[in-house]
Amino acid sequence: VDIMIVAGGFNSSNTSHLQEISELAKVDSFWVDTVERIDVANNSLDWRTSWGELRTTKDWLKPGPLTVGVTSGASTPDKVVEDVLDAIFEIKAGLA
Repeated sequence: VDIMIVAGGFNSSNTSHLQEISELAKVDSFWVDTVERIDVANNSLDWRTSWGELRTTKDWLKPGPLTVGVTSGASTPDKVVEDVLDAIFEIKAGLA
C-alpha cells in the first residue's frame, strides 16, 4: 500500500484508531470525514491526524501506478466511502 484513505467521522474513536494504525505503520494516511474535504480540481485535501490536527496536503495523489488502501469506521455510510473513491478516481484520471 502506497497511501491509505480512512473515511469516517472525526468524532469516531474507531476511525481515529484506524488512522493511528496507518500512522504507526509509517504509511501516508489521510483521514477524511466527507468527500467535501477532497478538492478534485486542485488535487488537495484537508485531513485529520489521529491526534486531532487538521492538515491540508496538495498534490497528495501522484501520477503513475499507485496502490491506495481504503478503510472506514464501522458506522461510516457506504455512500461516504463511494464518494471518496469517486473523487480519487477522478483525480487520477486527470493526472494520466
